[in-house]
Amino acid sequence: MTILAIALILAVFHRPIGVGFGRLLYPFPYREFVEKHAERHGLDPLLVAAVIREESGFDPRARSGVGARGLMQLMPRTAEWAAPKAGVRSFALEDLDDPETNIRMGCWYLAYLSRQFDGELPLMLAAYNGGEGNVARWRKARGHETEELLTAAFPETRRYVKRGLNTYRNYRFLYRDWARGIGGGAWND
Repeated sequence: MTILAIALILAVFHRPIGVGFGRLLYPFPYREFVEKHAERHGLDPLLVAAVIREESGFDPRARSGVGARGLMQLMPRTAEWAAPKAGVRSFALEDLDDPETNIRMGCWYLAYLSRQFDGELPLMLAAYNGGEGNVARWRKARGHETEELLTAAFPETRRYVKRGLNTYRNYRFLYRDWARGIGGGAWND
């Protein structure tokens, strides 16, 4: 947290140094794949980058303790369900290790969650981490108010949503000049 505070102070007083330093902490590898598949699904590429950073730290061979795989940490069952919908033919679990395939399917799934939860980013992130069914159940139990709903979420999911929103905010700050060149910056203002 101290490093980020220093980066933000530098950004205020000397933007090029601060942004350069911040981009070391918040890199954007696989940008070409992220842009391509985020645009295809109407997603902000910086949101996708934030999800990838939180999920795998940009490690295409990342594995979670519960079996999620790849850059966007897709569960095998979710990936098998999403593959044909995302246009991935002849899907095999090993395909989740391929950065473009993983990003392609992860973007499709994020867009699907956006539709399910009316584009409410906290709910999308909660569903990405805690499961769509759980968020629907929490919504039924606690109502549609996001803050109230998240009180019913798993502690890990609450932390994930908070980290995800902060990471997304940081990506938007650090890459805002770059992002204005894509789509006129409509999704980044």
